[in-house]
Amino acid sequence: MKKIFSSILLYAGLFIAFILVLSCLQLYENANRLFGSKSSDSNYWLTFSKKITPDNIGRKELLGFNENDIAKLKQWQEVKSVYPFSANEFKASANGGDFIPFYTDLYFEGVDLKAIDAPLTEEEFQVKGDVIPIIISREYLNLYNYGFALNQGLPQISEDFAKKIEININIVVNKQNKTYKGRMVGLSNRIHSVLIPKKFLDSLNLAEKPQLANQPRIFNRVLVQVKDSGDEGLITKMKENNFESNQESLRSAKIKSKLFLVLNIIAILGIFIFALCLYIIVSFIKIQFLEKQEEVSIKNSLGYSPKKMVSDISRRFSINLMIVLILSLGIIAVGQYFIAKSSVSNGLLSMYINPLLWTAIIVIPILVYFFVKELIYRWLIKSWKI
Repeated sequence: MKKIFSSILLYAGLFIAFILVLSCLQLYENANRLFGSKSSDSNYWLTFSKKITPDNIGRKELLGFNENDIAKLKQWQEVKSVYPFSANEFKASANGGDFIPFYTDLYFEGVDLKAIDAPLTEEEFQVKGDVIPIIISREYLNLYNYGFALNQGLPQISEDFAKKIEININIVVNKQNKTYKGRMVGLSNRIHSVLIPKKFLDSLNLAEKPQLANQPRIFNRVLVQVKDSGDEGLITKMKENNFESNQESLRSAKIKSKLFLVLNIIAILGIFIFALCLYIIVSFIKIQFLEKQEEVSIKNSLGYSPKKMVSDISRRFSINLMIVLILSLGIIAVGQYFIAKSSVSNGLLSMYINPLLWTAIIVIPILVYFFVKELIYRWLIKSWKI
């Protein structure tokens, strides 16, 4: 009876260990789906601007980023790349013609294409004739569809249809009016702006203000690729330099980093419990051999291989371990299904657990089988000299 109770406690401990470790692995994947993947190749992007104070209001040389500021940014350990925005120095406006009757002044920006999260080539994103390719924030299109269009009785526009629409763009350079056609070629989740090709924008700026060629360049904003937007060192440096960024991005990154820290602690706890159970199992098997020392000695003298005796016990334990793993993964799979169906997932989570987790049913018992078998066999040979 005592042995049965001990075995129940032992396998209960293993069950808890597997639930902790395997659920943490699945939750880690869920967190990546909800907050964005974090790996050596992951890209975190923040748009930096300088905080407005009474001392720098209206002073572009103080509000903007000069070459020294950008050089210092590139030296930050937390920063991978820096991409300054060019902004229009000329007047620009747009109207939708007869299809969408609107008029608005425009603010253009330009940035290196490799910093833009739109699948476009240099060939696709360049001015051809009088057609200017435009990339806008996806939020701007949503704002039009669910705000402006609904309230003003205007037609809503899908992403595919928006790329077929041309708008009239009026640009004033050196007091000369120039008319272009603007065509949306992509949407950006990363950058909240109206982007046109950087080379084209810079050329118009020089045409409007030739003196810019001989002056140090000042950039209103910079797009920064960082290693981890939740890095406390990065946030501290931003505060010290009066840099601002999207607080929601920083907040979600902080939540993600704290969540991963908790998951790592829980996983380590699970691994510790598993190691402790493994130690107890090895000790339990040793006790079984000690209790049957005479029987084992007789079997050995009759030619019964000690390795086979150890192998039989290890195999039985591995099979029990496999059953515990199946139960653990079954419970995690059920939990994942209900989490994915809930409103918390926002449709981003899979209803099924990562297929790689199911390989644990085979891999862990096999590894444990060989580990226990080798450990017990060596102890048996060394202690009993058989």
